[in-house]
Amino acid sequence: MIRTFVRTFGVAFAWIVLSAHVGSPDTWFEGNAGPYHVTVQIETAGVVPGIAKVQVRVIGDKADAVTIQANKFDATGGAPPPEPTEPVVGDPGLFAGQLWIMSGGSNSVTVNVVGPKGTGKAVVPVVVVAYSRLRLDAPMGIGLALMGLFLLVGLVTIIGAAVREGSLPPGAAPTDETRRRARKAMALTTLVLAVLIVGGWRWWNSEDADYERGMYKPLAATAALSADAPNRILRVSIADSSWIHRSDTAWLRMKGANTWTPLVEDHGKLMHVFVIRDDMSAFAHLHPSTADSVSFASVFPPLPAGKYRVFADIVHESGFTHTMVTSLGVPPSAGLPTAMGDPDDSWLTRAVAGGATRVTLSDGSLMDWERGQSPPVAGRPASLRFQLRNADGSAAVPEPYMGMAGHAAVQRSDGSVFVHLHPMGTISMASQMAFAMRQPGDSIRGTLGKRVTAAETAAMQHRSVTSSVVTFPYAFPKPGNYRIWVQVKRGGKILTGAFDATVT
Repeated sequence: MIRTFVRTFGVAFAWIVLSAHVGSPDTWFEGNAGPYHVTVQIETAGVVPGIAKVQVRVIGDKADAVTIQANKFDATGGAPPPEPTEPVVGDPGLFAGQLWIMSGGSNSVTVNVVGPKGTGKAVVPVVVVAYSRLRLDAPMGIGLALMGLFLLVGLVTIIGAAVREGSLPPGAAPTDETRRRARKAMALTTLVLAVLIVGGWRWWNSEDADYERGMYKPLAATAALSADAPNRILRVSIADSSWIHRSDTAWLRMKGANTWTPLVEDHGKLMHVFVIRDDMSAFAHLHPSTADSVSFASVFPPLPAGKYRVFADIVHESGFTHTMVTSLGVPPSAGLPTAMGDPDDSWLTRAVAGGATRVTLSDGSLMDWERGQSPPVAGRPASLRFQLRNADGSAAVPEPYMGMAGHAAVQRSDGSVFVHLHPMGTISMASQMAFAMRQPGDSIRGTLGKRVTAAETAAMQHRSVTSSVVTFPYAFPKPGNYRIWVQVKRGGKILTGAFDATVT
């Protein structure tokens, strides 16, 4: 059992590392379902079709009933009926249920809440992909092979006995002729069974290979620095042929590649790039521009030399999200860039005091991590609650930063986990809008994306922040050492605080 677990986990982990929200397969959402404030966690199965586990917590109000419903973005038929959830005993306000997700790609879960305030619903986009594959353990395979051999020998023996003795009267002895016929029948049976076994084996291997080829692989990407005077330019390129040839339907059919919908802006940006030094001592959050949706360029900040991991987030019109992963070698800096790229770009190179729950930001204000006394535990909701204060300790309310009260990035020390968080969770604002705004007539690519971009821009312009506390719903997927970068905006400046966490 231990070997089975290790092998299975190893295969699953390899694909989780490469999937959207690297190493964090669960989807988290916090927001309103009509008059009710809810937190939703969706744990997909890692296989398609598969069962997704859904937990809904109704905060501050009592709910009489909660139902959940799965929806496929491009489904042509009607959605399945809502499934009921059950209250979790001993945990008031928490409801748990399960949903069959029958096809991969861009899906959503609609959460319906019924209570004293009436009814409300929230649409939570979720990317469903096959990223795990169970291997047959050797001892189990040997056991099954021995059982199969026993059944094969038994069947051949039965056929031989039936031919040799089945037509004889009671008490009569088989003749040499019946024995010869029996041996021929047994040989023919063995040959037929051998052909069936070999054919079944080849069929099984073919199905397994098809499944493995169909497992989710993120779009391939590259990152490189160029010395374009007067600045260094970071170019992140989507190198995947299925994206480069996305308009060539004949090529896609021939290669069996995915057909991707156009990119849409998320928080006003087509791409969010996070550049993190291997030792996590330097961090940058950049927003490159593009002319062809293949190569994205950004002014590179003065980060110290070293090896960096690069994570690039994009959102498709279908609501499907990618986190592409690549690496970058940074030579010594020639100094500060003479001009910045995007006004929302930011970076941090200051050292982090391990275990500190208060940091001083670049403008002198303070950020407290109200983490509680207990260390974070893998798989359990983490207390990612951060208080912004003035230098004198009084509460300070930040400005909206790309339509949110704040943004956060979480990375495990070995790079196997990375996630870009918002106060609304791991989901993309543009993805949620795509599901909420899609109409039956949106079959022409690009039409929905334009409406989503316009609606998102209007929502960001009217967004306000009223609290000095910023929270992020999330659960660390596995134990280890993590760093959390929390970003807020104040006085027109992007402020970044960094905190370390040891997850048990």
